[in-house]
Amino acid sequence: MAGALPDSAIDELGAVVVAYIGRRPGWESAAEARVVDAVRLRAGRPGLLDVVAEVGARLVHVPLGLRVPGEELSQVGDGEDPVLGTVDDGEGEALAFDALRDSTTASLLLAHVTGRRVDPALVRPVHQDEASVTMAMEERYAFTVYNLLVRGTRPEVEVLWSLDEAGFNHLAAPLHRWHRGDWDLGVLQEHLAGASSGRALALTSVRDLYASGGPPELAGGDFGAEAHRLGTTAARMHLALERAYGRRPALLEAWAEGVEEAIRARRPQVAERPETVTLLGDLRGLSSAGEAIRTHGDFHLGRVWRTEQGWYVGDFEPAGSPPRAASGPVPPAEEHDGVTYRSPLADVADMMWSLGQVATSAADERDPTGSEGLGELAAAWEQRNRSAFLAGYLGVPGISGLLPPSRDAVQVLVASLELERASRLAT
Repeated sequence: MAGALPDSAIDELGAVVVAYIGRRPGWESAAEARVVDAVRLRAGRPGLLDVVAEVGARLVHVPLGLRVPGEELSQVGDGEDPVLGTVDDGEGEALAFDALRDSTTASLLLAHVTGRRVDPALVRPVHQDEASVTMAMEERYAFTVYNLLVRGTRPEVEVLWSLDEAGFNHLAAPLHRWHRGDWDLGVLQEHLAGASSGRALALTSVRDLYASGGPPELAGGDFGAEAHRLGTTAARMHLALERAYGRRPALLEAWAEGVEEAIRARRPQVAERPETVTLLGDLRGLSSAGEAIRTHGDFHLGRVWRTEQGWYVGDFEPAGSPPRAASGPVPPAEEHDGVTYRSPLADVADMMWSLGQVATSAADERDPTGSEGLGELAAAWEQRNRSAFLAGYLGVPGISGLLPPSRDAVQVLVASLELERASRLAT
């Protein structure tokens, strides 16, 4: 649908989208793009167009700014020229450029989509991945625009509103959903100004321990209290997810088979170790795996942030589905009505794995040759923070109703799911 745009502009917009694709890091270049929706958001100069185009099997979304040729842009970002081509939109020929790479048009886009106005001088990019770009607006808002679209409700957007309605306030508050037709185009959230990532805080802690030595609880950067609070936040997240999406009986036998099959396919040498054989036997011998809920999907220290108000969670996996491994079968899970249900302990296992990764990577960074023998300190740091996280998690009222009936069963399920998590990165 072209709206008020002349037909001649559609071909020009296709060429502009092709130029945009060629400049996105990690995207394969394309020879052509078929425009399926082009809407004028703001007339005049600077103007705004919003374009959706089919590029092979992908559905690409590009908000464009329009300026008079020769007019200077208020460029933000990495310094790359944001101009993508020229378009005659019926108001004369204009330079077409990525609207999010110009602070003026980025702020105008926010105003059009949400009604909120910000100072263009206080607009900056904060994150870009394959599917989206996020801009910080006056340190008050985080405006995410999706560049790869999916038809229908976008699960990672829907979960924000579901958790907010379920009373979980440990996420950047969702403020506005940009939606047109069948597509979620973007989302506006509270910006967590001054937040520190969980991984950064944990790395600081373990580095301090390696520098000072001694018990981890006596190191200046002890992470134990934060790990306990993070465990509490994780349990509250799971209870909110259960309120929002309900629960399903966990299919223990199918999960046990899935875990064993995944480990054997990806890391056969690990599957044959006596301790693995014993663990998987214990898993098959459990009487119950508890309940299955929609989970975060990829819950690690890089997905959580610490602010003055406490821990916040973000970057939920679509539909709660864990990331696929490079090889081997998919992680064990159940799907119902487009939502993936797993044991909440799958998220706990992800965090346990993440704590171990931080301890190991910090040791490798400080002592690449292994001459300092940091293994004992790494193990002590990891054990302290694993225990603190689990204590915080299991201490939340109501969480036991989603878990296996005994602490031993919890430990077996967490260890098994953590082993499956680690196997996804095996080559």
